[in-house]
Amino acid sequence: MMKTLTFPAFRKNGMAVQLAEVLAVIPENDLVWSVIDFNGMGEAPDNLSMDDFEELIRSKPGGLMMSWSELKKLSNGFSQTIDCIIVGAETDRDILNAHKAGDDFSSCEVILNAFDSTEWSVWARDSELMKRLATVY
Repeated sequence: MMKTLTFPAFRKNGMAVQLAEVLAVIPENDLVWSVIDFNGMGEAPDNLSMDDFEELIRSKPGGLMMSWSELKKLSNGFSQTIDCIIVGAETDRDILNAHKAGDDFSSCEVILNAFDSTEWSVWARDSELMKRLATVY
């Protein structure tokens, strides 16, 4: 398994690295994406409060699943990501099986994790994507 790339959640100039910026490095794809956990600030979808959105995510086995374009659109509404786990997989079944296996997401293609507004960690099965991420972060 390839090593996880970890980088600070804030740049030297004090500006936060936004989820949308991390996603912008990932090429267009047909993966199934799931927001497994999220705590942050900004505009939640469907006129939900951020608290209701976070509860919706927690209420769904395997998280809130969506397409790549839906994830990018969702991320544009967030002003800060405090904590999150977002995964991309070939199928929704891969995500559900990972959830059943105690949130072992090693079968997924991409794992994005923000921790306590201090750091991001990113893992991708595709070594070219990891190289691309490493050149940006």
